[in-house]
Amino acid sequence: MPYGQAVDPTAFYAEAMRLFRNRKPLVAAVEGAAVGAGLGLALLTDFRVTCPEARFSANFNRLGFHPGFGLSLTLPRLVGAQKAAMLFYTGRRIGGEEAVAIGLADELVDKVQVLPRAMALTQDIAASAPLAVASTRRSLREGLAEQVAEANQQELAIQREQFRTEDFREGVAAMAARRLPVFHGR
Repeated sequence: MPYGQAVDPTAFYAEAMRLFRNRKPLVAAVEGAAVGAGLGLALLTDFRVTCPEARFSANFNRLGFHPGFGLSLTLPRLVGAQKAAMLFYTGRRIGGEEAVAIGLADELVDKVQVLPRAMALTQDIAASAPLAVASTRRSLREGLAEQVAEANQQELAIQREQFRTEDFREGVAAMAARRLPVFHGR
């Protein structure tokens, strides 16, 4: 498939929904880029451990299309509507320090400590009563998977329309050329 041609993310979203419906807490170790769908993947977890070198970006609008992966629901839920709007509309990349400051990530450690700290956090969780953890997670995330599935369907319908636009082609071409896009609203 040629670079810049849209891929139908239906199967990808279906797999992500399997992770959303998981009954056990998930911890992400983010030591590099969590951009676009990678950000969506990071946000389906319960906790994110990161480092100053990490990069987070909801770059969809900069590429010429609507956010996906349920991010229109999960990002505002995590950081608030105003901060989410800023990240969506600008596609701005933020580092690990800012991600922790705005609530996008939970812990900031040195890069070499990201995975060990994420593993230690999973061990901290595993030391708690499994039935209590599972029921608490179920209460905290009540209805979230269903809401995300609905958001995915809405986002996907919008994306499919926008994947056929000149703006989408320009956004992808600009990213490939490492230049700012010039959009025309068509």
